[in-house]
Amino acid sequence: MKIAVTGAAGLVGSHLVDYLSKNGAYSVTAIVRSLASIEQFKSAWQKQNIKVVEANVLNLSQLEDAFQGADIVVHSAAVVDPFGDRAQIFSVNVDGTKNALLAARKVKAEQFIYVSSLSVITGNKDQYGSSEHSPYEPCGEAYADSKIEAELFVRQEAEASQTPAITVVRPGFIYGPRERTWMPRLIDSIAKGKAMLIDGGTKETNVIYVGNLCFAIENIFNNKKAFGQVYNLTDGPGITKKQLFDALSDGLSLPRVTKVVPGFLAKGFCQIVSTLAPVLSVDTQRNLARYSKAAFRLAGLNQGYSITRAEQDLNYKSRTAFADGMAETLSYIRSEKGEKKQLEAAI
Repeated sequence: MKIAVTGAAGLVGSHLVDYLSKNGAYSVTAIVRSLASIEQFKSAWQKQNIKVVEANVLNLSQLEDAFQGADIVVHSAAVVDPFGDRAQIFSVNVDGTKNALLAARKVKAEQFIYVSSLSVITGNKDQYGSSEHSPYEPCGEAYADSKIEAELFVRQEAEASQTPAITVVRPGFIYGPRERTWMPRLIDSIAKGKAMLIDGGTKETNVIYVGNLCFAIENIFNNKKAFGQVYNLTDGPGITKKQLFDALSDGLSLPRVTKVVPGFLAKGFCQIVSTLAPVLSVDTQRNLARYSKAAFRLAGLNQGYSITRAEQDLNYKSRTAFADGMAETLSYIRSEKGEKKQLEAAI
């Protein structure tokens, strides 16, 4: 079976390429915007006979060439930056998704799997056991709103045509080795004593180990139950913000977070920062990323989502437990820090 993966240099794409390449049943094509972006994977992927193709998701003809011969296309390419340019984010996340689906159809791929986000139904309010039937909730943040528009297009196409068969997966905050978007900022806040437990950290989080996402995606392949469906994906219900913070603190030998702040104060401050951010320098915006709307969703909103449909259709009950996924992630982070210290000492 031939699988084409867009965004192969990113967290989800690179892990999915590695995950699938370990199974002899798949021939994997890793699609990247620039070959320079996969320097860290180049040697390993050559040994695994992974085909690497350079293509921009905004270029339809390039995608058609990249998808030639693919039975299944997994579209994971996206811009996640919470303070990125809104027009650019919409261009890549919406127009790029449209191109990917149209190209998959042009080359007669059998399946198209779109990696969306739980942010499309989160909005700015608490969620409790929310299912795939929950309404879209725009929040004003470019990434989340762009994923709504892209997902709407994909789902409309799924209703209009059965070729290719389309499935949407909605992961929460993804973590794992090489995560670079939210976890390093959270760890930095914990290490510097700036992290706080909003409302005591008792609310649920919707994190998902990247290995669980890969497992779910593979179980969609040729699975007729998944055709035309949408799946919420997390590590499971009941994992609180405090459990997440404590796991990071304990795993990296950092003091546990004890500061507590009321949710209404944290929300107001994050809204002010997000309002002011567009007129500030890019570096300042990066420094303030821990106070973005996305950061508040992670730390301040109750993120309870039902994953029953995935458990029933995708054998998702067999997923990796939160403790095990976090242990692997923290082992990688500890190793990475150790390597950096050795390099600095040598220099």
